[in-house]
Amino acid sequence: MRNRMCGMVLVMLLVPGVALAKKEVVDSGSGCLQNLSVSGGFTSGKQFLASTDHEDISYAEAFRKTVAAIEAEGMVGIYPNERTGYIAAENPVTGGGGATVPLRTTVRRQDDGSIRVEVRFSIKGGQMTSNKAVGAGMCKIADAASL
Repeated sequence: MRNRMCGMVLVMLLVPGVALAKKEVVDSGSGCLQNLSVSGGFTSGKQFLASTDHEDISYAEAFRKTVAAIEAEGMVGIYPNERTGYIAAENPVTGGGGATVPLRTTVRRQDDGSIRVEVRFSIKGGQMTSNKAVGAGMCKIADAASL
């Protein structure tokens, strides 16, 4: 009984420390995190959508920087098509035995001359992830054209 009580006290002391040790997700100022859209749930799977509009940058430069950001985030199987603006990539699942989940990105010129980078990410039902962590990674990609 005494060992169980000591164990519970230890857990109660450690849990707040672990919670405080989490790295805070900070928005870059682009508004990407505020515009993050998450749909679905644990049993059905989740779909994430993030986008950022970029001013004063060429389409080619925005596309190049976006592909580089996808590579920097550790994606695999990256297939960029600059003509269509579509970039397909896969995110390796941690502990997934080689499984991956899709990351799809589009880079498009808007009517006002700006460039929109839109990032879509999906996970299957039964997979868990932090919405904030996924949003932070997606926004690094969506924001990259302006960096």
